[in-house]
Amino acid sequence: MKRVTVAEADRKSVADWYQLWGDRVAAVNFKAVREMFTEDAIAFGSKVTMMTSRAILERDQWRAIWPTIEDYRYDLSTLNVVISPDRLMAMGAVMFRSTGIHKDGSKYERIGRATVTLQRTAVGAPWICNHSHVSLVPGTPSPSYGNRPEAL
Repeated sequence: MKRVTVAEADRKSVADWYQLWGDRVAAVNFKAVREMFTEDAIAFGSKVTMMTSRAILERDQWRAIWPTIEDYRYDLSTLNVVISPDRLMAMGAVMFRSTGIHKDGSKYERIGRATVTLQRTAVGAPWICNHSHVSLVPGTPSPSYGNRPEAL
């Protein structure tokens, strides 16, 4: 068995979702990202082993990382998409890059990967994330010590 062929419109819509998420992470815009995730999202991250709500994900993961890094962006040339036969659920896997900051203020390349499961109510409707797993590539320094303000 092979994966379902992904229509270009679906691949683009998943890529657009990642682009928007990346832009909002880079802007430290927690408020805008909330609408992109279900309230009961399940997530894995570097700070918390497993989270089962968007509120915990924001409090314990996003707020611990996003203000400390710079230049967050997804490398959409690495995007892989899996789609359900009804096209209402998708999985996206992609690499990201960001800039980390050491305690002494020097900067380093911070590379990782992000996998999300997305759902929507109808083909063409906006995707909303019900699962995410974001992690650094093994060997990438952690933590980062930046201190950028939250977008208002």
